[in-house]
Amino acid sequence: MYLKEKPGRAWLEISLENIKWNYKKLMERMPKGCKCMAVVKADAYGHGAVRVAEALSRVGCDAFAVAALEEGIALRNAGIQGKILVLGYTMPRDAFILNHYDLNQTIVDEAHARALAGTGYPICGHLAVDTGMNRLGISSRDREALERVLHIPGIEIEGLYSHMSVADSREKEDCEFTLRQIADFMELKAYLDKKGYGGLKYHMQSSYGILFYPMEGMQYVRPGIALYGCQSNHQDENLGIVLKPALQLQCRIGCVRTVAPGEFISYGRTYEAKEVRRVAVLAIGYADGLPRSLSGQGFAIVRGRKVPMVGRICMDQTMLDITDVDGVAEGDVATLIGTEQEEEIKAVELAEKAGTITNELLSRLGGRLTKTYAD
Repeated sequence: MYLKEKPGRAWLEISLENIKWNYKKLMERMPKGCKCMAVVKADAYGHGAVRVAEALSRVGCDAFAVAALEEGIALRNAGIQGKILVLGYTMPRDAFILNHYDLNQTIVDEAHARALAGTGYPICGHLAVDTGMNRLGISSRDREALERVLHIPGIEIEGLYSHMSVADSREKEDCEFTLRQIADFMELKAYLDKKGYGGLKYHMQSSYGILFYPMEGMQYVRPGIALYGCQSNHQDENLGIVLKPALQLQCRIGCVRTVAPGEFISYGRTYEAKEVRRVAVLAIGYADGLPRSLSGQGFAIVRGRKVPMVGRICMDQTMLDITDVDGVAEGDVATLIGTEQEEEIKAVELAEKAGTITNELLSRLGGRLTKTYAD
């Protein structure tokens, strides 16, 4: 159906109220004294980092995590207060920028710490600890290296953190691995406490850590995908908590055409009509973040009916088979993520059909999409 109050081509409709709901539900699970460091990297997983941080600030969240220096700067320039931790690597030559914008920096290893300290700019950092992911951080078992970093002049180590690599899996071996990660981190905390390093802030739980692995003694949790009301994968999994999806992805139908038997649709001639089909051409494609791997796999909702994608997804257009839906016209709205009448397409459902996870799908929704806020 035609909805003239909606944007012209393709857009995201985002509920900040649902994000605040999810934040409150997650924080109800936390022990007293544990705060939220909301993960708003990748433009808050496509939801708009500034608007999300502003909304969460209004309900008491005063710490945020980003992936890159530029993301932290954007939040500060928008007036976001509180702690902002850069989770990724920042070049030592940019230490003056960290200092100028009052950004906390992840210390990825001892060499990184010494290089940052050597710039002469005071740096407040959180030291990454590797407990088995083998990404960033000093090994939790290398106590000497960890202590050396804690004593480097010019670097104030405010906290230590690690990351669970398979917390979203319920397979027995993966659960056992996660528990070993937690045990290693807690042993390190006990060791440092005993050595007199009091006052350090510890954090390890991201979304699935919060949901499945309660921990005592942490000063922060770092929810990401759960803040946005989604699960990363396994759409039928019971998370034990009611979360509300915060995002809808919608677009216009650019034209409706009839395809005769024996004719092909889109690039590569991968789809051939076996009988007369009616096809709607959507004004959205892979340049907007819709995965090309959804070609022939995905669905959209048109006039309350779920209909299949046909042919290859193009850079700017996607085709739907609307043969069984009456009255579809140019300018009508199609829903690719969200709810319309009795039908729903979850982000995790679309991600699974694309062969990826929700985190990637949402964070790739591109800059061409208009963001609208429902609240």
